[in-house]
Amino acid sequence: MDELEESYNNAFDLIVGNTDFDKLSEKGSFMLPIDYEDTNALLKHFESIEDYEKCATIRDETIRRHIQTLTEGSNN
Repeated sequence: MDELEESYNNAFDLIVGNTDFDKLSEKGSFMLPIDYEDTNALLKHFESIEDYEKCATIRDETIRRHIQTLTEGSNN
């Protein structure tokens, strides 16, 4: 796996909660794309390499976060 692909996989794992910065740092050094928090950028990348399973997971996580934000907003 090349460094670019590894950086996007790290970003994916962060976004969907498979890892955190502490766990990533246990590997020693790790890379992330500049826009690692941008789910649209992640979707574009994984779509370009036809990894549609990760695209669906990112979509689902984005929807979950949006619903959580709406729910938290209505509780105020």
